[in-house]
Amino acid sequence: MSGVVRIAGQGLAGTLLAWALERRGRTFELYDPGHKTSASRVGAGLVNPVTGERWALAPGWAERATAAKSFYREIEAAWGVALVTDLRVRRAWRDEAEGRWVRAKVGRGELAPWVTPAGLERDAAWIEGAWRVDLPALLAAGRRRWRGQGCLREAALRSDETEWAVTGSARELGPVIWCTGAAETRVPDLRAVGGETLELVVGGAAGELPPGVVRHDGVWVLPVGGGRAWVGASFIRDESERLARREELRARARRQLADRDWCELAVLAGYRMTTADRLPAAGWLPGREGREGILNGLGSKGVLWGPGLAEDWADRLGVNSVNQMDHGLHR
Repeated sequence: MSGVVRIAGQGLAGTLLAWALERRGRTFELYDPGHKTSASRVGAGLVNPVTGERWALAPGWAERATAAKSFYREIEAAWGVALVTDLRVRRAWRDEAEGRWVRAKVGRGELAPWVTPAGLERDAAWIEGAWRVDLPALLAAGRRRWRGQGCLREAALRSDETEWAVTGSARELGPVIWCTGAAETRVPDLRAVGGETLELVVGGAAGELPPGVVRHDGVWVLPVGGGRAWVGASFIRDESERLARREELRARARRQLADRDWCELAVLAGYRMTTADRLPAAGWLPGREGREGILNGLGSKGVLWGPGLAEDWADRLGVNSVNQMDHGLHR
């Protein structure tokens, strides 16, 4: 497929796609006005092997975790930036009934090697093998890189600009891949939801939180360095929920940090796109095959799923026939 690929949006999806294209020597341009409302800017970047109320293996973990982590490690080496931190998660259960149920799963080996009998405590279990990508650092490093290379345009790409005339242009324009989050979805069944994370300063006599350990009781507490911690994240379907969700985060912070002195530094807010099944959306827009596609709705699974989806797109954008890619959106 010929022409300059235009990537609309330099959040997590756009950054991963741009790097996948750069690795293949594929010409692209990024369009992004900044990250003031980006969900990626305030995302925790957590990848946890055991998730959800049912303590199940994270969707896509078995197929994607190893390759995804290698993808970010490659970026670290190529860009000279630290991104990946290995983590342990101490996850408390809500009541003793949940505790008995989790112990039974562990006893049957259903959660091995991530949760083992050695990791069981009276009111919690230790989950091994989690990791985190520093999303603010990833976005900032990518922005510096592509600004320096002259392929970042610090403006939004609008849908009415997708059919620019080539006449008189020094380059041939290729397809547009929409990675714009909440800015311009182009897909009717994607909707924007809000999310908030509390940023705290933690210290006092007990000191900072130990690095590399996440506290989790339905809401996570993540040390992010410099005596700071993030508590989150809320899922806000409409504005009437915002204050209640924020107070819930504060209540969880008080409970989980009862052994520490802390104060609230900021509320980090952003908007992300989601689908009914909360799985990422990728593929050509119906009726626009070879001209407009989408990589969006990454949500909480984005750090795990994003590298593989970006690699798929980069492979397919490098071929000369749209028939080699599924037509229409797929998840």
